[in-house]
Amino acid sequence: MRTNQVKATLLGLVKGGLAASVLVMASGGAFAQSVNLTAQAANATLPDGQLVPMWGYTCSAAAVAPATCAATNPNAGTSWSPVVISVPPGALTINLTNSLPASVPTSLVIVGQLGGGLGNTATTTPSPAHAPHSVTWPIAGSATGSQFTPPAQGPRVQSFATEVVHGQTKSMTWNNLKPGTYLIESGTHPSIQGPMGLYGVLVVRTAASGATQAQAYAGVGYDADVPLLLSEIDAVQNTAVAAAVAKAGFSETAVWSGQPGGCGNPASPTFQTCYPPAVNYDPRYYLINGVSFDRSNETKSQFSITAPAATGQVLLRFVNAGLRMHVPSVVGAQTGSPAASGFSLIAEDGNLLPGNRRVQNEVFMAAGKTYDVMMNAPAAGALALPVFDRQLSLSTNNQRDGGMLAYVSVNGGALPVAAGTQNAVANPDNYFLVPGNTLAVTDPAKGVIANDIRVYGVKVATPPAGGVLTLNPDLHLCTECRHHFRQLYLHGERQPGNHRQGDPGRLYRRLRLPERRTGCQQRYLHQQHRLAAADQPARCAGQR
Repeated sequence: MRTNQVKATLLGLVKGGLAASVLVMASGGAFAQSVNLTAQAANATLPDGQLVPMWGYTCSAAAVAPATCAATNPNAGTSWSPVVISVPPGALTINLTNSLPASVPTSLVIVGQLGGGLGNTATTTPSPAHAPHSVTWPIAGSATGSQFTPPAQGPRVQSFATEVVHGQTKSMTWNNLKPGTYLIESGTHPSIQGPMGLYGVLVVRTAASGATQAQAYAGVGYDADVPLLLSEIDAVQNTAVAAAVAKAGFSETAVWSGQPGGCGNPASPTFQTCYPPAVNYDPRYYLINGVSFDRSNETKSQFSITAPAATGQVLLRFVNAGLRMHVPSVVGAQTGSPAASGFSLIAEDGNLLPGNRRVQNEVFMAAGKTYDVMMNAPAAGALALPVFDRQLSLSTNNQRDGGMLAYVSVNGGALPVAAGTQNAVANPDNYFLVPGNTLAVTDPAKGVIANDIRVYGVKVATPPAGGVLTLNPDLHLCTECRHHFRQLYLHGERQPGNHRQGDPGRLYRRLRLPERRTGCQQRYLHQQHRLAAADQPARCAGQR
């Protein structure tokens, strides 16, 4: 009797095991999702008109459901843009094709997730030789005297994960993705390929189903989410990298050196055949989702979502793909019930934060950091909410009103528009000089538009009849007085509202330099407004 009971128990266990195996196989089949990415060269057109060479990932084919793949910048077209991949928890396969220039290898890592060959398929290169050299303070009694021979160094890592050589495609699998927001980036020469633009966002979440909210983490539901990827561009370094890999004799492993014969020495035959020194990284362009704010086309930095007005929950997924720290903040955000100003911190680096949710107006993000924060959906008819970097990466190549600024538009929220007295205003400027000498205004804070409102660009419409006038790109002046009366017209587009009928659609400023028998002792600016009969774009960009 007992034997029969044991047999029955064993049979039940076997059946249960088979059923569990079938269930696991079915589950694995249901989530056999994959994404196809291509690493290739592209260009980024920046607000000041500069075309910068970039490398980036593109979604080269339709993702296998339920995975999705798209550009973070929906208006990128064929231009460069980071990617955002969204998947449910489970396994993911990424098929990476290397179409980068020359023979440049690449790889892909998901920061915070284990897989893709990370940890067991690293590629290394020999460390460069370090020749013996003399020392200033030799060790007493040392057999080598004043000579120092550097110890041998181990190999250097070239790729941290599965390396894909030029022209090939390799599959990389992550078997157990955890929920959260993660940075995707190249694992090959990260100080070069990262700033070149090989990065993106991975979102691991359970999608909404019917009336059930999407789940970011266990017990954390939301109605809509927006990935906001922060990054930078050093146009000089990117241009140098693009030129190096295109030059005959380029070496992937050569170490930059300015010594005679080195690839960083202009007199060397191997000049510019290696990567530039990344220690000189100096970004001048700052972006959100691959877009540097353009005051002449603000809609490029508008990211739209839908959520139940006032009651909906909006999850902002901040990712810092740059090499600098940034501090994103959302103007007008509210969170919780009753509503409090700011947003709630949900998770850091894909890890759900414990305890009660902390409310902040901004969040500090070191390089590579990710943060998930929650805010309430604005009421119906509310304007779009500005997102900006409180670290003040708000310039475009050192020109103001650009950089890390964007808008989150919920349920069609319109962009804010300056009203009435906030339109373009050109205020008078006074400069004093000694006759016969050159006046140089070298401080942009004292330039001709430093005290103006929403005036961003300047050009010389009428050159002076006497003397020399130099208008520098940062809008400061240098002029020589030559005893002649002359006028300099500076004009620019005006803002909508408060316009007069019948006048040309320009705002003018006139620089008057009076003629004096004893020399020119003073010059002053006289402003003259000619306001548009029809609304102009909601900015003052381009010319003045």
